[in-house]
Amino acid sequence: MTRAVSADHILFDECISAFRREQENIPFPFEGESCAYIMTSFKLTHPWELGICTLTPSIEVRLPIAYASFISKVNTPKWVGTHHPHCFGVALSTILSFITGKVCKSTRSSFNLSRKPQLLDDDYYRLALENPVLTAGSGYIKTTLSEENLSIFEDEVRQFIEKLRKVDYKKYRIVMQAIRLVYLSMSNKRDDFGLAYSLIVAAIEAVSQTAINEKVFKKKHPSENEWKKKSESDNDFSKLFALYKESRSQNKHLKERYIEFILKYAPIENWENYVPNSREEFQKHIPSLFEKSLIGKYPNELDKEQIKNILSDSYTHRSCFIHRGEQPPHNDPLPHSRFFQEYREYKDGTFTEGILPNYELLLGLGKESIKNWLYS
Repeated sequence: MTRAVSADHILFDECISAFRREQENIPFPFEGESCAYIMTSFKLTHPWELGICTLTPSIEVRLPIAYASFISKVNTPKWVGTHHPHCFGVALSTILSFITGKVCKSTRSSFNLSRKPQLLDDDYYRLALENPVLTAGSGYIKTTLSEENLSIFEDEVRQFIEKLRKVDYKKYRIVMQAIRLVYLSMSNKRDDFGLAYSLIVAAIEAVSQTAINEKVFKKKHPSENEWKKKSESDNDFSKLFALYKESRSQNKHLKERYIEFILKYAPIENWENYVPNSREEFQKHIPSLFEKSLIGKYPNELDKEQIKNILSDSYTHRSCFIHRGEQPPHNDPLPHSRFFQEYREYKDGTFTEGILPNYELLLGLGKESIKNWLYS
């Protein structure tokens, strides 16, 4: 049951429940038809039939300078009721963002718009402020997608929702919580790159803790049996041996499981497919500018150990941000290279260099690994 008053705050647990009510046979005091609104970062030119609901074509609202907003209405399923239907919209916008890789938002409360048969201009402007999109200038977002791409996304979203509705509720919750981290990452990328980067790693790690058993990485020291025998006759050594076993049991091998999860559910040979070629149109006209040697390394140019080291570093950079506030060493949030960027740093008398996965590659790894685990 959701709170009586949302107070312009989202509790995502309420949204998880609203999207998939497990006990639909229990009488619900707020039954009735309602709707929610989704503000996408691209224009929907045709309705999206998503199985449990339909997303209407976008109504475009122009905002000052070069900003715009694209608003779609969704009639919520009957189990949602009239009490805070925006919770369903928040869950749906999270799924849309995860699948499309583009920020989609719903409202933090219902604004009393869910029962209005027809919205006024002021209502649309109010909704438009939820997700203003820069449509021109430096850092603009491409808001026009081809009909083919829109249809591909529509099918992906429908299949993803269908799978979420079928899996056991525990797995459903794990996936929804993880993809919410992906959504929060995309929503915050322009405000704080380090936070966005860390949230993607956290999303992958969250699922890896369920998907990859820690026992896979637990290994006994070759001398452990010998130490055990010695501890039986040496009281001081027995205390030391107990501390060693306690320390070993506390090691959950989170980094190793994170790496193994990616390699298992997002195989290296598929990485090139995870990052769209945003320069495809230019490449047709000036192919010489897009030779591999000019736009950075490709995944198939690195061996497995190099890939493991790159993933290990991404986990370390996430930990440095969370525990010390240190930004990842990336020097460009929008690099020219498609998959990786190389960095060189001289700090405190030490020179370091390495290869970093771009945000777009990490985002692709997060989407594909989590989705493939859900479908497995």
